[in-house]
Amino acid sequence: MNRKTLALLLTASALPLATTAFATPKPAAATAAGPATAPSLESLDGFTHGPMLGNVGPNSIRVWARTRQPGSFRVLYSKKADLSGGTLSAPVVTDWSHDATGWVELTGLEPGTLYHYALVLDGKFADTRVDGAINSFRTLPSAQAAVDPVLNPKGVFNFAFEIGTGNAQAGRPNIPPTYITMRRNLKDKLAFQIQNGDWVYEEGRETTVQQWAEANKVAKPPRTVTLANGLTGVWQNYKAYLDGSEALRDFYRDVPLLITLDDHEILNDAIGSGEIGFHTDARGKGFQTDIRTRTDRDSDVERAVFRDPASAGWYDYVGWANPDPGKRPPIRFGETTIAAGSDVLTDNSADFSKLDPAKASNLHVLWGFGNTGVYKIEKVLGPHKLKVSPAFTVGEKANYSIGTNGYSKFRVSNTDIFMLDTRSNRTLHAKSGEGTLPKTMLGAEQKTWLETELRESDADFIFIVSSVNLAIPHDNGVWYGQGLASATKDDGWTAQLKERAELLDLAGSLGKPVFFLTGDLHKSFVARIAPGLYDVGTGPHTSGPHRLGDAGGSPPSGWYGSGDRLVNLLWSSNQYRNDSEKKRGPGQDWPVYTVVKVNNAYNIPDKAGKDRWIAYPEPQVIFEFHDGYSGELLFAHSVSTSEAKAKPEPVSPERVKQLGGIVAK
Repeated sequence: MNRKTLALLLTASALPLATTAFATPKPAAATAAGPATAPSLESLDGFTHGPMLGNVGPNSIRVWARTRQPGSFRVLYSKKADLSGGTLSAPVVTDWSHDATGWVELTGLEPGTLYHYALVLDGKFADTRVDGAINSFRTLPSAQAAVDPVLNPKGVFNFAFEIGTGNAQAGRPNIPPTYITMRRNLKDKLAFQIQNGDWVYEEGRETTVQQWAEANKVAKPPRTVTLANGLTGVWQNYKAYLDGSEALRDFYRDVPLLITLDDHEILNDAIGSGEIGFHTDARGKGFQTDIRTRTDRDSDVERAVFRDPASAGWYDYVGWANPDPGKRPPIRFGETTIAAGSDVLTDNSADFSKLDPAKASNLHVLWGFGNTGVYKIEKVLGPHKLKVSPAFTVGEKANYSIGTNGYSKFRVSNTDIFMLDTRSNRTLHAKSGEGTLPKTMLGAEQKTWLETELRESDADFIFIVSSVNLAIPHDNGVWYGQGLASATKDDGWTAQLKERAELLDLAGSLGKPVFFLTGDLHKSFVARIAPGLYDVGTGPHTSGPHRLGDAGGSPPSGWYGSGDRLVNLLWSSNQYRNDSEKKRGPGQDWPVYTVVKVNNAYNIPDKAGKDRWIAYPEPQVIFEFHDGYSGELLFAHSVSTSEAKAKPEPVSPERVKQLGGIVAK
């Protein structure tokens, strides 16, 4: 995003401004009977994108779509393959403040049941079939259905999901066929998919309010797009990705999505969104230096304060797919008149009476203003005033935002799955030593929530989904050359050693397997940190691979000094770019998708042939890494509940240092 683009985003509309709480509206709780006979499906111009599935459970699922113009749509769903005798969902009302997107949660569904569904607009049924088959989904099983008082008293069941990262499309004439391969091999075998960040990269971000309004025939743009600098470009980015890959669209019509937010959902290498006092006078400034050198403060601040416009678009297009643990206030956008030297933000159009600073994220003055930067909300002074720190330096009118909490959690059988947000509230990082290490990757609110939930969990297995790697750095040392980036850049937890140590110590004390499922770095790996404690890197789905040096010089396998401890890399995928003229296939990439199987029980039917699921005394998790072109199994590793009870061998500080790590002070 260059200076010209930023100026267009800031001046494209002169509509009056007012505080906007950015939250997807919930539809009315009303359903209706569908047609008794099979409906006729037809191509409907009224839908531009969708359907997509998300947040599946035993009795519910969410369905998303985008209409060409604001209106109301429903979802018809039925257990019959021809959709006869089905149910019409509550209506979903779309409007321009969310780019005409919307979703509905189908409730009252039967567990472990296959449903077929279609979008409905103006009484007509959309034909979004894939390979001639009507779109479908399967709800999760329920514990009640699997319970046997003797053989399976907890009612545990088996399930599988796919996880990966990196869906790059730009400049790639031949996108790897990973989504085609996954759909062919996994469609009926997955409970859901977790896209671990980088669902999109930077494409179409320059779309201004005026361009968006003209393209969509919007007579009067909503106030949201004038307050949230760059939001229309974010919307365009997601549409470009859905338009650019038919395989991507088809996959999510039949496989429910869950998702984390990483840097490319904001801006490349975004850091500092939680760094209070991170500030620049951005009036009329662009950034002239190469952003990869990380030497331009304006560039870094821009990335930090683009968090909330980017997150707003993310929730509209994909973030709706995640469950909300009740910790997510709406994103707020507003305009304020700032006095130089004051620590009070005043917005007479706002209502801060329901704002809880302990639950909300921090406050950003958005890009393009003299006070552009990150501020802490110290206190609500009244419905229109907030006390912030540090004090403002420039007197001006400016746009601001207040962020939300993007983390989540859900339970499947005997497994707790935590979805972290490692971008929105992270501070700046440094790698030169303990004294300069940043304060947090997660932010105080998320960290407290995670630690409390981990201690209270009664699950047999715990997955912690982190969009950035835990055991291996992502410093792009080779890519930037001469060790330049490796001295200043590290997207992973290896730049957050103090907080990482606290989290690993807690996870290792739980007496059960804990798996950090990580992304961002474009390669897959299995790193054993301690018995039962793993960093499992996954992907990329379609992005190109990073090189060996981009991962901190970690070996393809073997022991590695990761910060203050040793980790054992059991396996990793290709780490070198293919420079050969003899291409591997349609491209030179090495995409990987990862299937995680939670194997809790085995089936021995009774005399009547009814399923009888017998619980394993020691259930297992199996990780399978597959080639994105062929589906070939590249590597597999299994971990049972008993492994976490083994004691790790002591490692001397000398051995840590010998293998490239640092000795904790």
